Amino acid sequence: MGNNNNNKWLLLLPITLVAMNLSWEHQTILIPMVNITDYYHLAAREPFIYRMLPALLYRTLMWGHHDVLTGMNAPFDSSYSIFQLVIDTVSLVLTLLFMQKIAQALNPRLAPAITFTFAVAGALVIIVFGYYMVPNRALFYPYDFPDMCFATIIFYLCIRLEGRAEYLLPFVIFVATLNKETAIFYSGLHVALRAARNSDWGRTTAVLAGSVVAFLAARSLVVSLVQALAGIPKHSQQYEFHLLYTLEQFHNPLFLFAMLNICSYLYIGVYLLRKKLDRTDFLILFMVAGWIAIMSVVGIVRELRIFVPASLMMFIIIARHLDTVVRATLRLPETSRLPGNHWSRAG
Repeated sequence: MGNNNNNKWLLLLPITLVAMNLSWEHQTILIPMVNITDYYHLAAREPFIYRMLPALLYRTLMWGHHDVLTGMNAPFDSSYSIFQLVIDTVSLVLTLLFMQKIAQALNPRLAPAITFTFAVAGALVIIVFGYYMVPNRALFYPYDFPDMCFATIIFYLCIRLEGRAEYLLPFVIFVATLNKETAIFYSGLHVALRAARNSDWGRTTAVLAGSVVAFLAARSLVVSLVQALAGIPKHSQQYEFHLLYTLEQFHNPLFLFAMLNICSYLYIGVYLLRKKLDRTDFLILFMVAGWIAIMSVVGIVRELRIFVPASLMMFIIIARHLDTVVRATLRLPETSRLPGNHWSRAG
C-alpha cells in the first residue's frame, strides 16, 4: 500500500511535465483569439470577457492590475503569461487525475495501472484532437483547459456522490460557471446516471434545481463584475450566434475533414461497443447530441475545441464498459480476478 502511494506521487512529476509542455504549446503556437493582456485587464470583447474566472484569480493574487514584464521569451515574458501557463498546467494535471478517478470508480475491479493507462490515452487523444487538430486556425482561449478540468470534476462528482453529498454539485457548478457558462449542461450526467437505477428522484430534482440556481447566481455575479470592473453595459452581447456561418461551411472540404475529428474520434469506440450500450449510455449519447446541436448554433463548429465536453462524455461511455473490454481481450470469465487486483484502488 505504501509503495503504491509513493509510485502515485512519483507519477505526478512526468504528468506535470507533459501538462506543462501541452500548456506551453497551447499558449505560444496557437493563434490567440483573445489577447491575453486584454483578457487579464478585463478589456476583451464580448462574450469572452464574461468567461472571467482566470482573470479574477489573477487579479486576486496580484491585488489589481499589476503587470510584471520579465524580458524573457513567451510564455515567460509577463506575469499574465506565466500565470496562464500555471493555471493551464494545473488544469491538465487535475483533468488527467479525475479522468483516472472516473475510470476507477466505474471499474473498481480493475487495477489502477489499467485505468490510469486508459485515462492517459483518453486525455491525450481528447487534448490533441480537441485543441490542436483544427484544419486551418487553431485558437487560444485562456479558459479552455480550466473548462475541461471542471467538466471532469463535475462528471466525477455525478458518478461518485450519493445521498446528501449530492448537494455539493451546485457549489462546483457555481465556480465552473464563473469560468464558462456551459458548465450547467454538465449536470445532465447526474440524471443520466440515475435514470437506470432506483434513485431518490426528489433529491435528484433538488440537486438539479440547486444547480440551476447556482448557474443563475454565478452569471449574475459575472455580469455585475463586468459592469463594475470593465464598465460594459448590462445588456451587452454575452452570447454568439454562428448557425449561418456553420451552414455556409458545408461547401468547404476542410469543414468536412474537421467533422471527421469531432469528439476526438471517440465515437469509433462507442460504435464498436454499440451492442453493449444500455439505457444510461443512450442518455449520455442524447447529451452528446444536444451538445452538438447547441454548439452548432452558438459556436464555430470547425473549432473542434467546443466538442471537448462531448468527447469527455464519450470517454465516460467507453469507461463504463472498460472492465468488460479488458476481460474480453484477455479472454477471462466475468467472475475471475484480473492480474494486479491486489493493488490498492484509487478513490
